[in-house]
Amino acid sequence: MDVLIVGAGPTGLTMAVELARRHIDVRVIDALPAPTTETRALGVQPRTLELFDRLELTEATIAAGVPVADFHIFSENKQFLDLSVSRLDTPYPYLLMAPQPRVEEVLTRRLLDYGVKVEREVELTALSQGPGEVQAELLHGDGTTEQAHVPWLIGCDGAHSTVRHRLGVPFVGEAFEENFAVADGRVDWPVPYDVFHAFLNKGRFVAYFPMPGGMHRITIAYPPGHVPQGEVTFEEVRSAVAVCSPPGTRLVEILESGRFRINQRKVARHSVDRVFLAGDAAHVHSVVGGQGMNTGIQDAFNLGWKLAAVVQGRAPAGLLDTYAAERSPVAARLVKGTRRATRMTLLSNPIATAARRILAPHITPLPAVQKPLSRALTQLDVSYRDGSGGSNDDRLAVGDRFPEIGLQHPWKHTLLVFGMEPPTLRSVLGDLDDLIDVRLISDARTRERCGIQDDGLVLVRPDGYLALLGGDVHHLSTYLTTTFGSRRNT
Repeated sequence: MDVLIVGAGPTGLTMAVELARRHIDVRVIDALPAPTTETRALGVQPRTLELFDRLELTEATIAAGVPVADFHIFSENKQFLDLSVSRLDTPYPYLLMAPQPRVEEVLTRRLLDYGVKVEREVELTALSQGPGEVQAELLHGDGTTEQAHVPWLIGCDGAHSTVRHRLGVPFVGEAFEENFAVADGRVDWPVPYDVFHAFLNKGRFVAYFPMPGGMHRITIAYPPGHVPQGEVTFEEVRSAVAVCSPPGTRLVEILESGRFRINQRKVARHSVDRVFLAGDAAHVHSVVGGQGMNTGIQDAFNLGWKLAAVVQGRAPAGLLDTYAAERSPVAARLVKGTRRATRMTLLSNPIATAARRILAPHITPLPAVQKPLSRALTQLDVSYRDGSGGSNDDRLAVGDRFPEIGLQHPWKHTLLVFGMEPPTLRSVLGDLDDLIDVRLISDARTRERCGIQDDGLVLVRPDGYLALLGGDVHHLSTYLTTTFGSRRNT
């Protein structure tokens, strides 16, 4: 076995699929006896759907959800934000409201296609590291203990990660507590079903996420110190809906409900030697904006191809350092952004709420607000160009998401050649030619989009981000040497 993955949520399952399809021997364990059916994450971002294309999972995922392109947010019953993502530059210009259990089903089926089955009721109880391996103590459901020795281990075991605790890696930054009640139910109201609505009212907040079957996930936010105790009741939800909803709204029923608390944080480091942290084990976000599950899935796409190359001896272990270097700023930026959004939703000061209600409607329609907000909401702005975690620059740069989704190979690097193929190209690729898909491009639109006027090369990484933009074979050789080392046969 090459890699042990702890945790079979969306992050762990995506990580396993990414590795297994690259012929890495992977094992996935989870402490739960069965996949969860609880009320958890809801919402698959366009960027995640683009990446799922590489796994041939987009169609099945879309079938499990409701596309939502329009977002209406109100303050004291006056709309102050009307946001549409329908014109974004992506094949999937909407948020797909698909419940986490359905996303996990889709990923689990694909993992089984590679002959990997999640091992249930297997809990990590201890780990240590020695030269070239990780020693993991595993407790099975029948009470037996196993000592597993693996080259690599990835902790995808959630916000209360045992892997993180065993590593001694702390969360950093000031904790920001959020308290929510959620209920999957049905409302009778006079507004469109397939539009996201949120209502803010003097410190109270209720959001309505469309769900399959004509249902809504009703999310109620509470400030610290004002959280009801015990089980979520119909009366609690009905009371919140009565204050934060369009006039004439009636709560019909709730089928499933839960209560949870979040402390928005990120880890001090994403890895310790041969052990990595991903998803909620590495960063915890607000449910506002639906970022958490998607961020974890994208962690997996970033780390997966790199770890596979190292395991197979195609790249040096130093490549794995780029995982933390790239994903840590993304996590920090998201925590900061979702924290700011949460504070805005829970404003109770009369002057602040009046400003939100009166001033915001004049500001939020501006293109300078709509564009970055739309791209941030959909995670199309995530970028590795400068260490900030994102960019809204219209000009492409190395580290940006490459928007020409249809030109990219599903699991290899994609090398786009504009003009004639350089005579030394094949020798520069050397023994990496099986990891790089070379395509000759004559399309004027793609040339213009990439800013290439004459001959040039564009290299797209397996996770869809630009590694080279407009360079020549010398620049290509430099990237390949930096990424895959000097052992290439050139």
